[in-house]
Amino acid sequence: MVTFIYLTANQIIYMRLLVSIFITILVALFTNPAFTQLKKDSLSIEQALSTYSVGAPVFSPDGSKAAVVVSQNGLGENLPASHIWVVDVASKTIRQFTNSQKSDNSPKWSPDGKSLAFLSARNGDPQIYLLDMAGGEALQLTNAKTTISAFEWNPAGKTIAYVAEDTATAEEEKSKQSNNDARVVGQATKATNIFTIDVATKQTKQLSARPWEINEFKWVPGGDAILLATQLLPETEIAQNQLYLLKVKDTTVTNIPCPSHPFWGGINISPDGKTVSYVSAREDGPSPHDLFIQPIFGGPARNITAKSLDLPVGDAKFLDAHTTLAAVEKGFFTRLYTITDNGKAVEYGINRNVGVFDVSANGTVIFQSGSGNQPQEVWLAGPDKVLVQVSHFNKAFDSITLAQPTFVTYKSFDGLQVEGALYKPLTPNAKKLPLVVYIHGGPTSAFRDGYSPWVQLFVQKGYAVFCPNIRGSTGYGWNFLAANRNDWGGNDFKDVMAGVDYLIANENIDSTRMGISGWSYGGYMAEWAITQTNRFKASVSGAGMADLASEFGTEDNAAYDRWFWGTPYEHLQNFYNHSPITYLKHAKTPTLIIQGENDPIDPIGQSQELYRGLRYYNVPTQLVLYPGEPHGFRKIKHVIDYYTRMLAWFDEYVQ
Repeated sequence: MVTFIYLTANQIIYMRLLVSIFITILVALFTNPAFTQLKKDSLSIEQALSTYSVGAPVFSPDGSKAAVVVSQNGLGENLPASHIWVVDVASKTIRQFTNSQKSDNSPKWSPDGKSLAFLSARNGDPQIYLLDMAGGEALQLTNAKTTISAFEWNPAGKTIAYVAEDTATAEEEKSKQSNNDARVVGQATKATNIFTIDVATKQTKQLSARPWEINEFKWVPGGDAILLATQLLPETEIAQNQLYLLKVKDTTVTNIPCPSHPFWGGINISPDGKTVSYVSAREDGPSPHDLFIQPIFGGPARNITAKSLDLPVGDAKFLDAHTTLAAVEKGFFTRLYTITDNGKAVEYGINRNVGVFDVSANGTVIFQSGSGNQPQEVWLAGPDKVLVQVSHFNKAFDSITLAQPTFVTYKSFDGLQVEGALYKPLTPNAKKLPLVVYIHGGPTSAFRDGYSPWVQLFVQKGYAVFCPNIRGSTGYGWNFLAANRNDWGGNDFKDVMAGVDYLIANENIDSTRMGISGWSYGGYMAEWAITQTNRFKASVSGAGMADLASEFGTEDNAAYDRWFWGTPYEHLQNFYNHSPITYLKHAKTPTLIIQGENDPIDPIGQSQELYRGLRYYNVPTQLVLYPGEPHGFRKIKHVIDYYTRMLAWFDEYVQ
């Protein structure tokens, strides 16, 4: 906030008397390093949220070019918006390739490299468009009656397969027009099926007509069949996933064995067409972790990284019939590994965080990369592993010195090693620092070495920010991930407090000025904390969980929670013992509650239960509801508003 000082007529009389003192003060301020640092480090909420992000990099067939999707976030009439940019590999330059008022995404090169197909909603529902690399305007290829969600070129380059929802029946259209909008829960999801379109003639053909939702698909290298990962409809309480091979000529399907649980995905087919790979949970949940391979034409799946790597495998691509290149979570960092089909895993040699990526035939890698004090950009690494930053979309941050994390490792109460990131204000301060503890969502998630506006804004306000990867986090092995099963708010919370005590003892933290915050599972932990200790002076819970039993019964898809807890119908005491409302009578901490009204993951009732209980016990609290918002907010003005409220809440009760 800028404060303007206006001088009255009487005050102006004294200006000549004060001018020498005033000049002296100005000289002292402008030559003081702390003042210069403060000017350089000023960061508004709008600036912090106005970033560019990079996704979906893909090389042209000859490896000379690559397309990426660049998304712009922030305030603006047509924001957020995403467009396609093209990288010239030889010159290491990047240029914008599409520029419609609607977003463009999912670029895919034709097999001959002469054109680029992509999805765009510029004329309504997302459809496939084609751009000739020689120049010209984008041409709309498809005119599907419903949204196209994904597509892939046939290896021969003459057709494209795409996925679209079934069209509404005449009866459904009639009901819609008469505002008869009742829906049967579990039966309202429209089936999606696969179609092909001839690029030259625009003739379409439907290849499937089954009650399923297609989650992923890939052409086999020969182009005569498509591998489909589907979910059976109508929806069941635990998703029933299936893997099918669909032959194009006669549209027959062959079932391929796949995991019976829903926690797997990311299918890829080896260049020889004999093997499919995917990432799957080691057991029956709660999230994908290990890389599996299995023969397409019969044979069991093999977990090839459980013993050799034991780290979460993300984006993975076949280099040849027996070797995969994969992005792997390793603590706070993400690194590339080559993984052979016997499980041998070796770091690829790119010593930077690697997000989404693609690799060309000669071993050149294009990837998205960033760090705690650098928003993500496009990078190239040639076969010699020399790194080149290709883009500078976030150059506005070059004039703002962002806080860089210090990674600390400490022992929890039981000796378990826990890693955390600590961010401190950039201007030196002899006084002890107020602390904000920030808990990630999940719990099968983790903090990464990446730019966080949430963190940087707190640091800007003079807080130290602590981001611990407590037990239950990914990036530290399967046993660490599963360590808080049936124990949310138990040993994971003790990990949090052990980290707080470590910082107080070693990092100049003021133990009388501490707050806690988080979103989703992080919001739950912020709620749990206020029922277990009064050491925090303020709490902010975003989309949290107050009553685990009622949350299980009202959320969309409870399979994740079921892995951790079972069901409340059989294990109600477990849910009761680990629900914040059970211990709410102990709460004294002022708590701000942020909630999207349309959140299907952690529904609005969870925040309402917490709010009512805190009011009952006269605990200072506010519940702020945001209309239309799901679990992750979409409207930038809503995000700006809750950031503003959150910072003010901590300033009032912690500072």
